[in-house]
Amino acid sequence: MTEFIIISILIILFGGFLYWAYLPDYRRNPKEFWRTLIGMPIGMLLGGIGFRDLNEQIRKWAVGKKKENKTEK
Repeated sequence: MTEFIIISILIILFGGFLYWAYLPDYRRNPKEFWRTLIGMPIGMLLGGIGFRDLNEQIRKWAVGKKKENKTEK
């Protein structure tokens, strides 16, 4: 019974974290919200184990930033 209570509390805390952490992203751009929800934790995991370049590519994909062409005059 104690395990059930502990797991329930952890699930509630995790749900609260997701709500408060991702709510501003959802309000900013609801269409791209799933990219953020999927891409950011994967990017953090990859960055933590040493794949910084792949982390940067996933972050750009999740945020939706594209390369800007700079032309010199």
